[in-house]
Amino acid sequence: MDSLNCSNSTISLAAKITKIDIIVTMATSILSMCGALAIFFTSGFKVYRGRSLSEPRKFLVYLTIADFFLALGYFYGAVRFLRVNSANYEVKDLGCIAQSFVTTMASLCSFWWTSIIAFNFWWTYMCYTNDNSLFGSINNSTRKRTCNVKLWVYHILSWAVPAIIIFTALFNGALGADNSVGSGPWCWISANMTVREQTIWMAVSGKGWEILMYFSCLGFYMLFKFHQMWEIRRQRKIHAQFGSTTPLISRTRCYQQAPEYKLSFIFLWIVEIVLRISGTVRFIMTALRRHACISPSSYEHVDVYLMHFQSFGDCAQAFCSFLIFCVFRRLFRYIHNRNGNTNLLQEAS
Repeated sequence: MDSLNCSNSTISLAAKITKIDIIVTMATSILSMCGALAIFFTSGFKVYRGRSLSEPRKFLVYLTIADFFLALGYFYGAVRFLRVNSANYEVKDLGCIAQSFVTTMASLCSFWWTSIIAFNFWWTYMCYTNDNSLFGSINNSTRKRTCNVKLWVYHILSWAVPAIIIFTALFNGALGADNSVGSGPWCWISANMTVREQTIWMAVSGKGWEILMYFSCLGFYMLFKFHQMWEIRRQRKIHAQFGSTTPLISRTRCYQQAPEYKLSFIFLWIVEIVLRISGTVRFIMTALRRHACISPSSYEHVDVYLMHFQSFGDCAQAFCSFLIFCVFRRLFRYIHNRNGNTNLLQEAS
């Protein structure tokens, strides 16, 4: 069914945004920017003290860079929303387009880095726990060169791919004020486009990659857990075959060189889902309403409530990263050690 035949599919939500939503967005954005600066400071201080950053910590810094600009853009969007009358909110000015460009680009980069952290978590563990792995049969110089190539691939995927998508959206006039359809008090995809075009660009420039990030991270962490269980079972068979006095040399060697990850990096993905799930649900609800004419009677109220949560969640990622890796770092280390994983996964401080 054509989306244009669906009634009440283009209702503006801009007038339904309250001052509380704007204040929450601004306050959360400020907290996230401060949290990002704290992560930059602690990481830089380690380098200043002569300690090199572990690979996961570097990835966290790259992720935080994206989240910092995301919070900065949302803060500007909320300030702009206060200055622009809701009746004139569809005006497509340069400030709105610039804010949409920054926040959409930062969101895509954040999704990519979150997925890369999950992938590298699984891949590095696979390399270190397989006797015939890539790293088990090459010298240190070749290993270092391979890691550099891998890092370059990560950077291309996390910065270049989002840039291509966003510049394409910019040249096609897709960025602008969206009347808070699928967003909070900030600009995203222009409402001046057709309903079909707007839904497509919402998926291509954000929500599609967001949903892909949810399932890709889940898949990588499940693969890691399955491989971990398989490795433990394999070592137990070896131990039973050669006797209880036979040391598990292979397992000890692999675990001593295990990737420097810990529980907090897994929790980072869970927090990402909790923070952004309200926006994902809003996108799905809007798409169903526009293109399938599925619109429950409580749609308007549910959408507005989800928008309130999204005004907090979409801005809070860097702040939550700060809580996980700075404030509650010792708590996660305690849980990690109590579960008996220290011989399996080394701490990434």
